[in-house]
Amino acid sequence: MSVDYDSFTRASTLIHSLQGGAFLLLGAAEAYALKQPGRRTELIGPLGLLLAGVLGFVVILAVPGGWNFSGLAGALAARGGFHLFIAFSCLFAAAGLSRLMQHATPAGGRWQAVFLFFLAAIGALYFLLAWRVNEEAWRTVLLPHAAIGGTLLLAVASKVFHSFSGRRALQACWALLVLATAVQLLAYREAPASFGPHMVTLEAGPLQPQPAPVNIKNAATAVKKRSGN
Repeated sequence: MSVDYDSFTRASTLIHSLQGGAFLLLGAAEAYALKQPGRRTELIGPLGLLLAGVLGFVVILAVPGGWNFSGLAGALAARGGFHLFIAFSCLFAAAGLSRLMQHATPAGGRWQAVFLFFLAAIGALYFLLAWRVNEEAWRTVLLPHAAIGGTLLLAVASKVFHSFSGRRALQACWALLVLATAVQLLAYREAPASFGPHMVTLEAGPLQPQPAPVNIKNAATAVKKRSGN
């Protein structure tokens, strides 16, 4: 089976855009709720996260997998690091569902803790992406994803402090940091070297001098002469 390594690059860029769109909806809804809170507005963010999780898996199945589960298995075998994007899809869907449960049940505080836990896990997962790409693209992938993960973790911290203090400034900080995460994800473009075929260059060492060939016929003649003497 032939593997289209460019499909991993296209899928990664598209998944980053989906994640950025989800955070853009979440951040915009949270910022809008500061002035005009409403039930419909609160549902936009969680639905965006849930949709990003589902569509992320669809992209993985469609682009590297070619709409075929056996093709997907072969593609993931060729690039095992792409399993992280399946983990992203699961976490985004879980975060969206937990946020929906927060708004739908009386025990909203517990579901908010679950929601923030999933967001923190997403932020931590961004730091691991650099260790799942080719070595030559390691630094190119690490720097933007460290910024994305760090921004999201700061957003989670702001929301945690807001839940304890209730300060409006922390709520605004939470919304702005989520929007900053969205902008970084939407601007990200995966480098072709990240998931391309890994090239290994072998260099030959210096040639060793070969011993001079021995003339067996002349050696046998010399032995005969010595035995005759």
